[in-house]
Amino acid sequence: MSYEIPSSIEGDVRRYAQQEHISTDEAVRRLIQTGLNVARSAGSVFADGLGLFGSPEDASLLDEVVAIAYEERHRHTEPSAEI
Repeated sequence: MSYEIPSSIEGDVRRYAQQEHISTDEAVRRLIQTGLNVARSAGSVFADGLGLFGSPEDASLLDEVVAIAYEERHRHTEPSAEI
């Protein structure tokens, strides 16, 4: 398998490879694996409804707070006469 590294990150990948004393191909493989591991663990936490909190009750409370903040932000108010 070959990798086509986007030019926007090519320099970062090269620096990482040099820093770790590995080939560019190995650097790409490690970075992809790390990204997949992060995505997998983040997906399972959020899929369980726990978010950044340790219990479904905390996640539910956060949902309620966000809903209230959203309503407040989108509530129409009269402009102030004091300008």
